[in-house]
Amino acid sequence: MGFKKVLIVGASSGIGKATAIRLAETGASLVLASRNTDKLNDVLSLCQGDGHQVFSLDVKDEQAIDEIVAAAVQFDGIPFDGFVYSAGQEGTIPLKFIKKDFLEDILSVNTIPVVLLTKALLKKGHFSKEGGSLVYVSSVMGGLGQPAKTAYCMSKGALVAIAKALALELASKKIRVNCVSPGMVITEMSEKLLESVSDENKAEILKMHPLGLGSVDDIANGIEFLLSDKGKWITGTDFLIDGGYSAQ
Repeated sequence: MGFKKVLIVGASSGIGKATAIRLAETGASLVLASRNTDKLNDVLSLCQGDGHQVFSLDVKDEQAIDEIVAAAVQFDGIPFDGFVYSAGQEGTIPLKFIKKDFLEDILSVNTIPVVLLTKALLKKGHFSKEGGSLVYVSSVMGGLGQPAKTAYCMSKGALVAIAKALALELASKKIRVNCVSPGMVITEMSEKLLESVSDENKAEILKMHPLGLGSVDDIANGIEFLLSDKGKWITGTDFLIDGGYSAQ
């Protein structure tokens, strides 16, 4: 397996939820964090095993980030050896309407917390001395452009750059750092998006994915691979799981 205790931020829905359920099946001890504890407890009820922890977390709160990581380690005395960041905020605004506050808000959810959480995890006693694996959920939009997606593309592309920099900085600690970049997968967020667009736009989105839209399990499987010993010689990469979107 290669991982024993994993922090999943953004675990209440979508990819984070699927990843939690999948990793619990492997016997991992999970620490699930999100703003909505009711949804987290629903996810917890679907996770196999005991000893999992649930925390309410606003990823914009730096102090809360430090406190939750410390509390999770103190709870059972076991350091982390895995981390998945799956929290995210969509943003579609044409350039002429973009304001500084909007850019900062997108970054404050999609990008900045990754650095602060990784920093908190690397404090003394919080992470396994044997190393481990960190996986940040980026997006195919992190490497490809799309009209009115400037802020979102910026925030997700930054995750890939962060992973590359930290992969080099943390290699001596035997900590691997990678991104997964999904195309469009069926989640509550994407279903609402598809409902809001015309049939013509919906057809265009489907056409962008030669293998069709993905499932959250497709992404969870990739995350599990990168966390596990099967990915032990992989670091600093952007693992595209996009149904062929980026091949066009």
